[in-house]
Amino acid sequence: MEGRRGGFRYYLSPHQLEEYGKWSLERRLAWLLAANRMRRSLPQEVLEIQNAFRRGEIGPTQ
Repeated sequence: MEGRRGGFRYYLSPHQLEEYGKWSLERRLAWLLAANRMRRSLPQEVLEIQNAFRRGEIGPTQ
């Protein structure tokens, strides 16, 4: 994957990972479900931009 353009990265500190690990399974699943619902509610134009970004067709400054 080296040199592959596209997608995105983010950083979580060891502390953040530790705190997330303390969440119950139900809380983690609820958080993921909420994020999924939020993304599905976005306008089609925004979804297309996000997908193009993930595929590497556009960069963060375009």
